[in-house]
Amino acid sequence: MDIQEALLSRRSVYPKQFNGAIIPEEVLDTALEAANWAPTHKRTQPWRFVVYHGDSMQALIDKWVHLAQLNVSLRGEEWTDTLQAKYDLMRNCSHILAIACHYTGLVPEVEETCATAAAVQNFWLSLQAQGYYGYWSTGNGIFTEEIHHYLGLSENEKALGYFLTGSTDGPVPPSVRKPVSELVRKHY
Repeated sequence: MDIQEALLSRRSVYPKQFNGAIIPEEVLDTALEAANWAPTHKRTQPWRFVVYHGDSMQALIDKWVHLAQLNVSLRGEEWTDTLQAKYDLMRNCSHILAIACHYTGLVPEVEETCATAAAVQNFWLSLQAQGYYGYWSTGNGIFTEEIHHYLGLSENEKALGYFLTGSTDGPVPPSVRKPVSELVRKHY
């Protein structure tokens, strides 16, 4: 697959589409190596990934359920089977990566945030090129202090999301984009 094809075919695939198959460790390591080669100003390499699998992944999902139940309760609502089913589908993931950025103070924070996003894109493209899928989520309490501590992040680190991975038996959904001409202004 050439780079243009890889970029244009990258898709978000969700846990409801995952079949529960485990991604081989060497596939994950190859994708993490690709992530490590993202562009980074002053070579700060600010990306941090906390990888959850097996029992630790199940415990992370249980933490999400606990936080969601608290939020539902605070709104005065009841926890439903439908809500529980959403979290049960996440148990079809192979691995869940918490994505964090380590801010060094050597460059503006936005540069390190962007470098981390580039690392995630590299990971994503590598994973998909190897026949596996996922998506970047910013739900499940990722920006809360409770999750910050749960992930073991330091004071100068910030969680930016989760990357949920898996395999699917079905077709990868198509995507639609606006024409690039609507998003670019050229001045010559």
